[in-house]
Amino acid sequence: METYPDSLDAPTLMAHMQALCKGIGPRPSTSEKERQAAEYVETTLRRLGVRDIRRQPFTSHASAGLATIPCFILALVGILLAIFGGSWGKISGSVLLLGSAYLFRQGVLAAPTFFEKLMSRRSSQNVIANIPASDQARQTIYLVGHLDSQKQRFQFPPSPYWIMKAQTTLPIAIGLLGGLFLLAAVVFDWDIPAFWLWLVGAAYLAGLLGALYDEIQPHVEGANDNATAVSLLLGMAETLQDHPLQNSDVVLLFTGCEEVGCVGMAHYLKEAAPPAETTFWIDIEMVGAGNLCYVTRHGISYMSGY
Repeated sequence: METYPDSLDAPTLMAHMQALCKGIGPRPSTSEKERQAAEYVETTLRRLGVRDIRRQPFTSHASAGLATIPCFILALVGILLAIFGGSWGKISGSVLLLGSAYLFRQGVLAAPTFFEKLMSRRSSQNVIANIPASDQARQTIYLVGHLDSQKQRFQFPPSPYWIMKAQTTLPIAIGLLGGLFLLAAVVFDWDIPAFWLWLVGAAYLAGLLGALYDEIQPHVEGANDNATAVSLLLGMAETLQDHPLQNSDVVLLFTGCEEVGCVGMAHYLKEAAPPAETTFWIDIEMVGAGNLCYVTRHGISYMSGY
């Protein structure tokens, strides 16, 4: 392919963007608008001649706050027990603080917790399109973009990154250190000034109030996050239909419920279980946000890198 394909020029991609962001609008996870985005993708792929398309339904919770708010509440209960419950209160508080730290870390790693599974009662979907190699395939390349859009959150600003990483590290670090300290205080009969426990409780309360405030914010149209990726994948689908790769199958994976913890991706991996040795992944995010960046290590806290 010697010329730049028309399917990847700016007007073509912007038409998809307009359809998603203006025609459909904000696309909350598990919502009717997210389903409409999936239908737009599927309809467009069929119009482009892609034959191997399927939709994968699954259930999910509807907001990222459902993964963090219970952790703050759990920790606050633990602090109150430690203040008013004597030795047994400190032991119970220690368990709750350690549990909150573990669950919060699971949340920022996008790993499902037991209470998220209990809340996953709403419907969502992935759209999966396969474009086979023109010759014998030796590997599979996944191109990934998500259908849903996020709320206008103030707890997770994109810049500067260290503020976000610090504020998502504190609940883990405080829960871990506080839980161990309470347990040590009981074992060694240490006297803990109530002032320090109230201070830790105030920090957890601030985190809870911040999370609750984020939950009442409106959803955004999700242009950079992540209609850009969906548009690019649709352009790539048209290009690959005309010029398939010789020895690589390509899977275009449009996931639902990414913004609540990569739920759609988790369901796809559980079902498909692609072999790691012949599978390559390119997850596309925020194409229009600035300079081109390749991210090979990620993590939104200092204690949850991967």
